[in-house]
Amino acid sequence: MKLYKIMKKPPFFLSASHWMTKEDHPVKSGPNSRQAVIIPLLLIQYGSMKAKAKTMTKLKNHFISSLKEMVVSAKSLKYNPHTGKQTMDEITLKDMENYAHELGISSIGYTKVNPNYIFKDFEILYDNAIMFTMEMKKEVIATNPSLESSKEIFRTYESLGIAVNKIADFLRDRGFDCHPSPAIGGDINTVPTAQEANLGYIGKNGILITPDFGPCVRLAAIFIDADNLPFAVKNEHTWIKEFCKTCNRCVKSCPSGAIYKEPKVLNDETYVYIDLHKCAPPFSEGCSKCISNCVFTGGNYNKIKKYHFLGE
Repeated sequence: MKLYKIMKKPPFFLSASHWMTKEDHPVKSGPNSRQAVIIPLLLIQYGSMKAKAKTMTKLKNHFISSLKEMVVSAKSLKYNPHTGKQTMDEITLKDMENYAHELGISSIGYTKVNPNYIFKDFEILYDNAIMFTMEMKKEVIATNPSLESSKEIFRTYESLGIAVNKIADFLRDRGFDCHPSPAIGGDINTVPTAQEANLGYIGKNGILITPDFGPCVRLAAIFIDADNLPFAVKNEHTWIKEFCKTCNRCVKSCPSGAIYKEPKVLNDETYVYIDLHKCAPPFSEGCSKCISNCVFTGGNYNKIKKYHFLGE
């Protein structure tokens, strides 16, 4: 039996729901929500014992810190000020964005959360989402499969967890109730949500392709009781879907053949791009070929876009 199938939710003390009160009115998962996959359990499930022992020893500090930030994220709900403030002025918004960039955030977007993107049996305090990306160092990811690549992935998980908790504190200090959702152990499917926030578009590898860093990013969110955020009204990166149909570099480079050449369509009209069971073994060994071999990882977004439209 697969561990990640047995344990479908984090322990209660890591769950935001545990820290919600009777006065809260959380947004529950939709009828077509996906089951969450707990990444640490996935890593434990696959790979040789020797490799896992070596990897976890080297990743221990990042992993423990990430777990601590998950606890902070969940418990922090009890510190919401409950001022009733729901309107964010432009100065506060700009100050928040500047602070986020100081913490290492690469890009920021805003959207309403589709309930079907909330993981099955999870819930979030508010459906107003601030979405964040953080760059992973592409030169380190390029060494995959390697311990260095795995460390960079977990460094980013850790850094994003720290960042969203600090940004949540910043917002609470200014009177806003919010719910930070870290990159590891989050409450929603961040990839389609970030796409709706106009931060990029999902590539054939199932990862958000961003203009500046391609798929070489991790994602996190903060749900906030502010309804006048500059929500995205359209996505400027939809052409990526058509480009990926002609590229297929990630499909060809995947060592386990885990990337579908034609994505599967789910009931919620979103797509499944990866066969998880095929992907998990090499991923547990530090594989990130679908990131390092993607043409967008080189940072040539505008050049690729230009030649894509010239070729039509």
